[in-house]
Amino acid sequence: MNSLKIAYILPVYWPAIGGCEIHTHELVKRLSDKHKIKVITQINNQDDKLKRELWFAAILQAPGKVTKYLDHKAEVYRIPLHLLQKAFLFPLARVQSTRIPGPVRDPLAILLSKFFEKKLMEFVADCDLIHCVHGGVSYLGYAALKVAKKKQIPFVYTPVPHFYYQEGYAEMRFAPRGWMNRFWFNICREADALITMTDFEKKFFVKKGVLAEKIYHVGVGPVLSNNGNGLEFRRKYHVDGKYIVLFLGRNVEYKGIEEILLAARKVWQRYPDVYFFFVGPQEGRAKQIFANYIDRRIITTGSVSLSEKTSALMACDILCMPSLQESLGGVFIEAWMYEKPIIGGNIPPIRELTGNGKGGFLVNPNPEEIARRIINLLEDRNLRQAMGKWGKEKVLANCTWEKIAGKLENIYTQLVA
Repeated sequence: MNSLKIAYILPVYWPAIGGCEIHTHELVKRLSDKHKIKVITQINNQDDKLKRELWFAAILQAPGKVTKYLDHKAEVYRIPLHLLQKAFLFPLARVQSTRIPGPVRDPLAILLSKFFEKKLMEFVADCDLIHCVHGGVSYLGYAALKVAKKKQIPFVYTPVPHFYYQEGYAEMRFAPRGWMNRFWFNICREADALITMTDFEKKFFVKKGVLAEKIYHVGVGPVLSNNGNGLEFRRKYHVDGKYIVLFLGRNVEYKGIEEILLAARKVWQRYPDVYFFFVGPQEGRAKQIFANYIDRRIITTGSVSLSEKTSALMACDILCMPSLQESLGGVFIEAWMYEKPIIGGNIPPIRELTGNGKGGFLVNPNPEEIARRIINLLEDRNLRQAMGKWGKEKVLANCTWEKIAGKLENIYTQLVA
């Protein structure tokens, strides 16, 4: 396979924390051994990411001049903006509101995108292909699409949809300055290749009119350290011999953190020594929520290192994340690597991932239901082991990073040929 010059474009990149950031980083590490990779981003740290609403942070937190660093063998660039450019762009982003009529709003969104077209052109002049990963900022993806068209090079898009589920049906919730909007959907339709995490996601886009032959189910892999130590984790938090229920990921309201906290009270009526760990950065209202549930058996760690995250997975008995807004749920794959059973949201992507419940229980974000399933697993060691073993076999067969990188390489080669 010939070496390709590939540009990855996404609004937020590692070492900032999030699914898009970390999973793109894992691909870049592997692909940059064979190909010349550039990553173009707006934000690369958690402080800037959380400083304000993402659309605003991507503009106002931009550096004054180009910053460049290496990630493995890939070159990473942050798009620079000087003060006058920020003053011009910020109102264009701010006006992308439901309060502003579409005929006024949309031309300004296009103007915002056109500005970033010019910025991106500076970085991708010699590239064979652009792969854009949607991270919540559609104007950057739309700019990347237009750049690829002008350069007449293939454009690959990973849309990372956040579906809204109601009464068993999945729908996209569009908002002008939301995770998904009209411009995001246009990118999905116009991309040369659309990368999905699940077959459910692929079928969903086909129903929405995207050509099936340009949609590729690729998936994601586990992000783990070789230096994890579950026993040391238990000693550190003085929970030797205790059951641990783990929530891992961004501690944000929509992922079900408060429902787990309410479920804990019901679990304690049967098993008073179960500890509930919440590992990951706190976002949105998380701090306010945790402040209402003070208990020695509730432990919040905030952001942790990769080895500490791995240790938490090794130490836990159950991974619980009953989110109803997941494209895939990479943390479930990571838990299965250590043969841990999971509790996830009862939504189509997680039903597909778990074999409709073979790797764990599926629940609605209801404290009583979550508590009942935690108790079911605590009471049945054989069930915990069977679910965890099923999950590990699935990961090893389908979800290694080597397999995923290989799938993408094949897609890139077909498009460039």
